[in-house]
Amino acid sequence: MNLPRPLLLAATCLTVSAICISAAHASPPMPPNLADLAAKLLPSVVSIASTAPVTDNASPPADPNAAPNADPDQGKATGGLKPNQAADPASGSVLPPPKAEEALGSGFVIDPAGFIVTNDHVIDGATSVTVTFQDGTILPATVVGTDKDGDLAVLKVDAGHKLPAVTFGDSTKLRVGDWVFAIGDPFGLANSASAGIVSALHRDISEGKYDDFIQTDATINRGNSGGPLFNAQGQVIGVNSAIYSPSGGSIGIGFAIPAAMVQPIAASLEANGTVQRGWLGVGTENVTPEIQKLLDLPGTDGALIASVTANSPASGKLQPGDVLTSLNNTPITGTRSLLIRTAEIPAGQIAHAQFYRNGSQQTADITIAVPPPQPAPGTVAPEAAANLTLTSIGVSVAATSSQDGAHILSVTANGPAAKAGIVAADVVEAVGAITVNSAADLKEALAKLAATHQQTATLLIDGDDATGTDPGPRWVAVVSQ
Repeated sequence: MNLPRPLLLAATCLTVSAICISAAHASPPMPPNLADLAAKLLPSVVSIASTAPVTDNASPPADPNAAPNADPDQGKATGGLKPNQAADPASGSVLPPPKAEEALGSGFVIDPAGFIVTNDHVIDGATSVTVTFQDGTILPATVVGTDKDGDLAVLKVDAGHKLPAVTFGDSTKLRVGDWVFAIGDPFGLANSASAGIVSALHRDISEGKYDDFIQTDATINRGNSGGPLFNAQGQVIGVNSAIYSPSGGSIGIGFAIPAAMVQPIAASLEANGTVQRGWLGVGTENVTPEIQKLLDLPGTDGALIASVTANSPASGKLQPGDVLTSLNNTPITGTRSLLIRTAEIPAGQIAHAQFYRNGSQQTADITIAVPPPQPAPGTVAPEAAANLTLTSIGVSVAATSSQDGAHILSVTANGPAAKAGIVAADVVEAVGAITVNSAADLKEALAKLAATHQQTATLLIDGDDATGTDPGPRWVAVVSQ
């Protein structure tokens, strides 16, 4: 890394005080000495080898000439184990040995009782897992639990004594430019350390719905998967999980799952063997400049509440039209940010929410819950719908109550709704803060606006946008006639 040259000052002093400013004081801080930390932490970092049989329909080897985009750092080497050959009793011929695939990765001890964190993709499908410590001790490991959505797993070994464990740091306090270092097993080279800085935060590399990676230029290669990313205080602030690598090796773009996500998942897997992410019970959309102006917001950060599920944690606390800006003192920048922040909060914990409502900032304490079970497959045929024409906005709506909004049957050409981008089959779920469950609700809400001489109706619409895709509920301003 090229550091700026020190500022060179002339050897002169200021007046009689003879106070000189040295170049050393003006120069930027040098990389910290990590040798003592590495020596302390190496015994807590392990190499992991997992073996799984290769089936006939296994994926063919990757094209070595291909240039992957976001390369999952799986660190796999085929042909690890070769069991003895066996005879086929039917034909008397000798069968080739069953093939095996060995995945090589890293992990780290989080509990002196022998619990170890790694990536799910390191041990996925494995029939046996072994763990090697810095002193050469090799122990069999059992899989306590896995979280495929978060690409995390917890293993357990029985060492017969307490193991040195690491501690988690606060990854929400990270800033771009902070020093970090990684320890792991790249290409099977155990106990390898590398250092760098935080290159970026909150990276979404399209690997999963909870992508919120720390990007680092610390050297990370295949086999580093599941290993820790430490801060300069020796605390785990991430789990190394992927690299961007057109060549297959490190080019200085690595990705780590932040500790804010890892710590609650690891604790849940250790205690229960499963993960139950938190659920708020809201439908949201991002705040556009148009919505910002319409709701008189200071900026476009936050998640606009589009709907609130009945009997959910948010029911009675939040309402459509609110803009959630912070959860547990962590800023919410948009819908994805809210999804990730909520998933980091264990069920049963109280979350402090900050939000804007009617132009003023408000707060609420919400008890995060377990997501409800998914409904059984199958749908009930809807009742035949009768038309209810609402000329003020130029739509025809199904008159029967559906309890999930007012279903638009047709839109008047060049009418107010059509000009706002509303189309047939859209569903109106709210008018401002008023929830709409039927055409009657929509008619009543529009009448209230007309009675106060308000021409602009802010409608919460669910349905396809102008591109023909369904972005989820969205707010639309309709100027009535």
